[in-house]
Order: sequence, then structure tokens, then C-alpha cells
Amino acid sequence: MKTRSTPAGRKTVRHRTQAERSQTTQRKIVESALRLLQKVGFAQTNLQDIARGAKVTLGALQHQFGSRQVLMERVVDEVMAPLADVGTAWPEDAANLALDRRAHEFVRLAWESVYAPPSYVAAWSLFFGCKTTPALFKRIDEHQARIDPLFFAHFAAVFPEVARRYPQPEQFAAVIFAALRGLAVMRLFKVDEQANKLQLEVVAQMIIQAGSA
Repeated sequence: MKTRSTPAGRKTVRHRTQAERSQTTQRKIVESALRLLQKVGFAQTNLQDIARGAKVTLGALQHQFGSRQVLMERVVDEVMAPLADVGTAWPEDAANLALDRRAHEFVRLAWESVYAPPSYVAAWSLFFGCKTTPALFKRIDEHQARIDPLFFAHFAAVFPEVARRYPQPEQFAAVIFAALRGLAVMRLFKVDEQANKLQLEVVAQMIIQAGSA
């Protein structure tokens, strides 16, 4: 990290390192790709439009990522990252919360941090489109194979009442996550926010009923 010496009383000017500048450029490119994936889909998302949206040259984009394949692999990693973070969607101090409060807090956190953000809708455009690109599809499949067991196991730990009633609680957890994913995918279309709120309440009630004696 370099700074420029200045007379006493004046602030020093901090110059960003090359690594920091590169990281900023990459972030702008990835965000531009996510916006395009959400807007026009995987097939229509090309490097020229991504560069234009990021306000960088095509040459700068290719310098950072080399090819569309490499960039899309980075985008896959980005959109899957919130799902891999076990701490993101779970209520704090869950053991001290009643089942009703725990279920509602879990649904709220999971929705707000993982499923509702625009990046998740963009992710589905990527998921649907990349089936014709085996390397990308494999990367997504590998992420999912790693993430799902973590989420299912954590769900059983946060909701032991459900685990006690279901011999295979991960199957119940799979249904809950499928419901949340389905509601998220519906955001590709016109969404009635009030209806969405009621549907999330149904998901919370499913958990409460499953864990009730």
C-alpha cells in the first residue's frame, strides 16, 4: 500500500494497489453480468454487453476473466455463495426461541438473505441456461451437492422437534427449501407482494405444524 508524503497538517493520499483496482473491476463486471442474466437470460448475456454495463472496455474484461466461460464460472460461485453460508439464514440463539418464533424468524431470514435478492433470480436464469454448457452445469451441481446436506443438517439442528417426529428430517427440510425456491422463481413474473407474504406465512406454518406434538 503506497502513500504520498505531504506537508505537515495535510492528509496523505492513499493509492489503491493493483490488486484492489483489479478486485473493483471484477466486482463491476460480475454485477453487470448478474443484471443482464436477470434481464435477458443466459443465452443473450454476452461479453460486449457485460463490459458496457460495467463501464469497462471489452479488453479490460478479457484481461480480468479471459473468456465468457471463466466469467460465468465466477458468477456461479457468486450466486451460490449465500446458499453455502450456513449462518446466513438462521435465527440467532435459536435454542432459546419458541418453535413459532423460530419458524417465522427462519423463514424471514432465509427469504431476505437468500431467496428474495435479485441475484437469486439471476441465478435461475443461469441455472436454466447453462445446461447446454456441461462445465458450468457440473460446477453448479457440485456446489449444490455440497450445500444441500449442510442446509438439511442445520435445519434438523435448529428444529429438533421436526427431527424427532420425522425419521428422515432432511426430506422435510428439502420440501421447505423447495417451497422457498419456488416462491423465488415466481419473481421472474409479476409478483403480488401481499400474496407472497401470505405464502411465506404458509411455509412457516408448515414448520410449526411439523414440529408440534
